[in-house]
Amino acid sequence: MQIKIFESAKEYLIENFGNLVSAGEVYFDKRNNTWNVKIAAKTPHGIIPVGELLFDFNGNLIEAPTKETLLSILKTKLNEERERVIIKVHAKDLPEIRRVVKDVHVL
Repeated sequence: MQIKIFESAKEYLIENFGNLVSAGEVYFDKRNNTWNVKIAAKTPHGIIPVGELLFDFNGNLIEAPTKETLLSILKTKLNEERERVIIKVHAKDLPEIRRVVKDVHVL
C-alpha cells in the first residue's frame, strides 16, 4: 500500500504543482488512521520540507495544501536559513563590499 500511496502522491503533485515540489517520505499515522506523504521542495540550498499530503486508509486523498501555502512555507524557511555575518570595516571600504556582497546592512 505504501508504494501505491507514494505513486498517487507523486502523480497529484506533478499534476497540481509541476516540478515545484516532489513526494518524500511516506508513513502511516495510526492515531489518525491516515497515510501521510511529506512534500519537499528542491532548492539551491538543499531539499526543504514544505508540507504533507494526507490519504485515508484506502488511499484516497483527503487533504492537500494549496500552491500558495507551499510557496509561503518555502519563502519563510528560505528566509530563516539565511546566514548572517557581521564584519567590521572602514567606511571607505563599504562601497566595494556592497558591490560584491548582496543584502548588506549597515549597523
